[in-house]
Amino acid sequence: MEALLNRILDRLDQLQSDINTLTSEVNDVKTKMATKQEAAELRSTVNELQFTMNQLQSTVNEMEAKMATKQELAELRSTVNQLQSTVNEMEAKMATKQELAELRSTVNEMEAKMATKDDLAPIRQAVLETNEIVKNIEVNQERHEQILEILSKRSIEHEASISKLRRAQ
Repeated sequence: MEALLNRILDRLDQLQSDINTLTSEVNDVKTKMATKQEAAELRSTVNELQFTMNQLQSTVNEMEAKMATKQELAELRSTVNQLQSTVNEMEAKMATKQELAELRSTVNEMEAKMATKDDLAPIRQAVLETNEIVKNIEVNQERHEQILEILSKRSIEHEASISKLRRAQ
């Protein structure tokens, strides 16, 4: 019987050892496993992260829609280069301040040399006198034309008379 009791005691020790092992494993599982509340909190956090991720994706999509493509950037660069070229051409054609000052100086010199109304009075008088002389010349020329016409007729008459005399002889 004592042997039986020893076996029962050994068996109880073994069972106690198995219970301790199981208890240790259950405690490990408890520490490693999340509770329902912790799982719900994790689900909530995951949902928040998904929402934030969706917002970020939406923001990225909006930014992509607003950003220019490489082709658009190339077109913009081309337009900017054309505008710069046009501006450079305009700058090359525009007068500098020094050139403008020289032009003003030239204009001022020309204005100083130009005749005023008072300076033109003698010229006007000379033109009027010349006009009177030209009219006199025209009148004389008309008179001379009349004289030439009369002389021309007389000359023709004389030639005709001479021609008659020659025939008569």
